[in-house]
Amino acid sequence: MAEPTTRYESDDLRILKLGPLGPYANNAWIVIDKATNKSAIIDAVPEDGQVREAAAGTEISMVLFTHSHPDHIDSFDAWREQGVPFYMHPDEPWADHSRIDTHLSGGESIQLGETSFDVIFTPGHTPGGLCFYHAPYCIVGDTLFPGGPGHSRSNENLQTLIGSITTSLHTLPGDTTILAGHGEETTIDASKVEYAAFAARDHDADLQGDVLWERD
Repeated sequence: MAEPTTRYESDDLRILKLGPLGPYANNAWIVIDKATNKSAIIDAVPEDGQVREAAAGTEISMVLFTHSHPDHIDSFDAWREQGVPFYMHPDEPWADHSRIDTHLSGGESIQLGETSFDVIFTPGHTPGGLCFYHAPYCIVGDTLFPGGPGHSRSNENLQTLIGSITTSLHTLPGDTTILAGHGEETTIDASKVEYAAFAARDHDADLQGDVLWERD
């Protein structure tokens, strides 16, 4: 069985992290409701066989998509063949939406066994970015990382992404653990401190790309 690289646990959840997987070093997240042993897979990342192995013994109940960049839908067909319900925002441009079972716009509550997740709409990295929150965890895809936001393709996208972070994610409790689609974890408190340093500086009008909150 594939072994998770990290495990998180609260009173009602177990969360397994695998990775890095594939050429873009994706994290795979498996969220398990302890009361019912039902699990959710976050994104269809590469090396799906390892994800299925790690989730063995649970009842895989859904695939929740944070967004539809190719590395996050790499194993879309393989999971679709399993008959697992798919959830995604309708504005995501890189997926076959005829094969999405439920479209989410943000503001909904997703039930996994006896655990509910708040769906948070966070556009900017992509048009239909979603995050999934159940205290004390928020699974954010490529919206937010330790040290900065996800990649943006224009200054307009960056400003949209910053707005998503500051008005939606930064309002969560400070001790919320941010579980990202690549790399390491952070917290809301840490992100707010980093962003304050960024906000205190002047920036180019066309700032975009891989932006860091802090710089040397």
